[in-house]
This record gives sequence, structure tokens and C-alpha cells, in this order.
Amino acid sequence: MAQISIGAPLSAEVNGSCINTHHHGNLWDDYFIQSLKSPYEAPECHERCEKMIEEVKHLLLSEMRDGNDDLMKRLQMVDIFECLGIDRHFHHEIQAALDYVYRYWNELEGIGVGTRDSLTKDLNATGLGFRALRLHRYNVSSAVLENFKNENGLFFHSSTVQEEEVRCRLTLLRASEISFPGEKVMDEAKAFATEYLNQLLTRVDIREVGESLLREVRYALDFPWYCSVPRWEARSFIEIFGQSYSWLNSTMNKKVLELAKLDFNILQSAHQRELQLLSRWWSQSDIEKQNFYRKRHVEFYFWMVIGTFEPEISSSRIAFAKIATLMTVLDDLYDTHGTLEQLKIFTEAVKRWDLSLQDRLPDYIKITLEFFFNTSNELNAEVAKMQERDMSAYIRKAGWERYLEGYMQESEWMAARHVPTFDDYMKNGKPSSGMCILNLYSLLLMGQLVPDNILEQIHLPSKIHELVELTARLVDDSKDFQAKKDGGEFASGIECYLKEKPECTEEDAMNHLIGLLNLTAMELNWEFVKHDGVALCLKKFVFEVARGLRFIYKYRDGFDYSNEEMKSQITKILIDQVPI
Repeated sequence: MAQISIGAPLSAEVNGSCINTHHHGNLWDDYFIQSLKSPYEAPECHERCEKMIEEVKHLLLSEMRDGNDDLMKRLQMVDIFECLGIDRHFHHEIQAALDYVYRYWNELEGIGVGTRDSLTKDLNATGLGFRALRLHRYNVSSAVLENFKNENGLFFHSSTVQEEEVRCRLTLLRASEISFPGEKVMDEAKAFATEYLNQLLTRVDIREVGESLLREVRYALDFPWYCSVPRWEARSFIEIFGQSYSWLNSTMNKKVLELAKLDFNILQSAHQRELQLLSRWWSQSDIEKQNFYRKRHVEFYFWMVIGTFEPEISSSRIAFAKIATLMTVLDDLYDTHGTLEQLKIFTEAVKRWDLSLQDRLPDYIKITLEFFFNTSNELNAEVAKMQERDMSAYIRKAGWERYLEGYMQESEWMAARHVPTFDDYMKNGKPSSGMCILNLYSLLLMGQLVPDNILEQIHLPSKIHELVELTARLVDDSKDFQAKKDGGEFASGIECYLKEKPECTEEDAMNHLIGLLNLTAMELNWEFVKHDGVALCLKKFVFEVARGLRFIYKYRDGFDYSNEEMKSQITKILIDQVPI
């Protein structure tokens, strides 16, 4: 019922309550997790990485001196560093490159290829520049793309298949994804480029295009910006660029790829240590022995780390995974294992922050309540230390109470077999998604003091936070509709929509949800890039959580069914090292 890990339970009666037998068990044995060991955590690897960063900076300086003012070279550098996940090491160089490009940006024509004294209008350069500048919060208008249409208002099209043509269409697609609501030209650009690239992959003369570029095309079509999370993108582009022999002809590019591989493995070794800590926490808890709850602590850590991976945010990552794991236990309790009366007692205990109410609950729910208090109190203490003030009352009111009240409303709907209106369902679906409490702990443990006014801008009742909640609700309903229906849930976005519009089909209802998701993605883009006084690192965290959800729900509910694509993805990011 809630956003985190909803499935279609097959129930059995145990101790007067339904016990879920539908979901697969834990895929990640603690012994296996504890056995992970990486040579890249050694100090000499970190020293080698730092040395290589300086070498790349020196090569960059050499390439950009002596009057070399090639705009395209600067833009390609920014794009490659970001795709390979090493951009955090080159903030100064990237900022300097984009400042330089922006000085020559023309709102009517974009930018061209060549030098500042001799520029030729170019779609590839303009698309690459638009994407980079907008993502880095420069003020650029999408109207610049109108300059690349013909007299009929259509984007210029060529029937030939050459690398230059393919690269231009790929760049146009990637640029069009950084869109805001109401930008018609961006919708047109996306439709045009997507159709062209999809058709390209079916053509017989595709051999004229290099395999590396084709792999970039497939990646862009499979993982649009809204779900192209940084760690997955980095691992994928390390492989893509590593197979491009022409790209590797450059000394600079070879060094950059070598750095990207080393950096990935060093980060992975740090993430493995965090994962081991989390696995020990879970395996030593009493709740782990309750076999009817889902065990997805590794999957939830993965959700966080694919978007927010920097070493300095370790505490936030671990807190995120712990809270998400706790929320899955609560989700199973409210959806399946507790009677309505028991759930009311549990909710009241949280509102009053009173463990003594557990005496009115059966043993297995007592264990759940104790797990809840132990976990939340532990993290409250961490927050108080980091924020230099006790924030437990705020966390309880703005987070836990709002979240569990949403759960209770859904439990009451289920008990009464009631299907609410679509608006009522979505209004309640935001708090019951759990994002209110999940993001709150993580933001407060990011390593910096968060003043109350900034907290309000990125948490309740902020626009960006509501958009993340809406994303969570919509991705869950769009993937889990049939599972919910088979499991006896009467209230879902699809069912509520069909009740109000009986003339519509399930396909119509699904298209409505997908349309809302697309609009939400564009609104999130705007909230992310606009200048509003909120620290970018805080906004980036919230933004990456939403992108992580879209990634994990791409094929199916990756939390419920983590034994397929998600297991392979976790292995690739957290277990297997990049060959060097």
C-alpha cells in the first residue's frame, strides 16, 4: 500500500494475523557481505588516484593554453567527466570551461564549432552546450532549438547514416530531457530524436556507425535523464569509452579513463565497508528473525548510493538504508500482518512516543514496535549531535506522524473495501509514500548544519519534496497495479481513476499516470536548477532520490522483485570491480 516495496501478498493466518508468503527472501547473506574485500581501499590506491587527478589537470591546462579557445573541446571535457563520474574532482576546471562557453552563448543561435573568431552554427555543439549550461544552472532558453528547424517547423532531417548525424541526434535527445513544463520545442525535439535513433538501430547500414556510439545511443534510449543515476552511468560509460579505439587514441582520454576506473573501484571499496556495517546492524536485530517481513536492506542502500555516492555523505547513506528498511517492515505490518485495531494502537504509540502501549499488542508486533523505537532513537541521537540541537519532536511531527497517518487511512480504506476519489487517493498517497521521513533523516545527517528556513524549503511543505513524494506514489502505482489488485487492495491510482471515469480503460488510466510522471519529472528539473538560496548539495540529494526510484522501478518493482535486474545491477555497482 505504501510506496516502499508493495507487492501482492499471498496470505496465511498466523496468531490471528495475515502473514505474507509472497515475496522472495534475502538475497544477500551476511557472511557473503562480510567477506567482501577490495585491494582498492589501500592508502597507495588513494595516493595514486590523487596523483592521476593532478596529471589530468596538468593535461587540461596544456590543451587549453596557447590561445586554444575551442568551445566544443571544453564542452566535451565537461560531458566526459560527468558521464564517467569523476566531475567532483574537477569543479574548478568545469566551472571555468562553462563560464567560457556561456560568454559566447547566443540565445538565438546557441554556439558553433571552431574558435571564437570563426564559428559555424552547429546542432551538436548547441545541444551539448545547452544541456551542460542548464544542468549547471546557467540561464539558457530552449527557444535556441528553434534555430535548427526548417521552413515547415520541423527539425532538419537527413536520410544518411553517418556518425556526425547520429551524434547530433543523440545530443539533441539528451538536451531535450532537461526540460521544464510548457517547453513545446523540447517535446518536439525529444520526439524527433527518439524516433530517429530508434529507427537507426533497425537499419541495415548501421555498420557505418561505430559500436561505441551505438552503445551510447542504446544507453540514452534505455536510461533517459530522469533515471540515469550517476553510479550506473559511470560504470556504463567506463565500458562504452573503453571500447572506443578512436577515442582512446588521445593521451588525455586514456588517462581520464584510467582515472575513472581507479576512482570507481576506490569508491566501491568504501561503499562495501558501509554495506558491511548495515548488514551487521540488520543481522543482529531481533526483527531479522521475523521471517514474514521482507529483508531488503542491501537494496535500499543501493537506492541511495547510486545517486549520492560521495565519501563524505556516509552517515546519510547508512541512515537512509536503515529508515527504508524499517519502513518496509512497517509497510508489511500495515498492509498484511496487523488487524485494524492493532494498527491503531501501534500508531498511537508512535504519536505519544510511548513504548508501554506494546503490552496491548501480540509478541511479533511488540518486536516491531521495539525495532521502530530503537532505530529512530538511535538516529535521533545522531541528528542531535550533527545539527547541534534536539530535533526529535520535529522529526516525529513532520515525519513519523504524517507518514503513519497516511498508512492508517489506507488501512481503513482496505478494511471498508472503499475506493476513494483519485484526488483523495493521491493526496493521502504523498505522505504514505514515506518520503517525508526517509528524506528528513538523510538531509539532517549530510554533514552540515541545516537552518530551519532551509529545511522548510527542501522538506515540508516544499514543492520539490512534494514532487518526490508524487514520483514515489506514481512509479509504485504504475508498476504494482496488478499485484495490488491480485492481493486484494481496493485503492490504487488506477482503480480510483477508473471509478471516476468508468468509460476509460486500464490503458487510459495507466497513460494518465505516466503523463503525470512525465510532468513531475519536468517540474523536478525546474526545482533542481532554479536559484532559490537552497544549497545545491541538499537539492541534489532530493533530486537523486527521485531519479533512483525511476531507475529501480524501470522494469518492475525492483524492491519486491530484486532477484532479477536489480540483483545484477547491485552486483555490477557494489560487488564486481572494474577491470584495470
